[in-house]
Amino acid sequence: MSSNRPPESSRPLSGGKPLILRPMMEVDRQIVGHIGWDSWRSTGPLDRTMTDPAVAQKVKEAFLRFPFEPALDVIVAEVEGTIAGWGAREAERDVISDIWISPDHQRRGIGRSLVLHFCETMRCEGVKQARISTHQNNFAAQALYKSCGFETVWQGMERDAVMELEIPKVRLRRRLY
Repeated sequence: MSSNRPPESSRPLSGGKPLILRPMMEVDRQIVGHIGWDSWRSTGPLDRTMTDPAVAQKVKEAFLRFPFEPALDVIVAEVEGTIAGWGAREAERDVISDIWISPDHQRRGIGRSLVLHFCETMRCEGVKQARISTHQNNFAAQALYKSCGFETVWQGMERDAVMELEIPKVRLRRRLY
């Protein structure tokens, strides 16, 4: 049985250590949630609404719950046997819904590898474009996505279902072919 998905992949990081991208397994679920939460916190409050402890608690609960909910595609990034980050696609095949890297592993090419992996997966599936979004003040994420060939196509206020708030968002798109 053949698949249109690229296989599990391995590539070196900027520090020379091998990076393995693979589907999330049952044993990974708890750490995936914690990495998402730690990564979200490491960005610092991107605006005043995110300093509210009740908002932070909702976000934490959502991260810890997410790996146990069905998703289209969750890929973990493993460095020397340790999960260093993860990414996901959910309901819409052309949307990368999540890219979260452990604070200890940020700025080493892991996020870039995950984004490019999802783009290649989508291209193999015949998807014509990839979409991703982030907070308008998350300049590091925007720079990462643009370095992967994405361009900004929209900026504005959007309701975040987890935080239950209107937040400033940026949507980006990359044509895959």
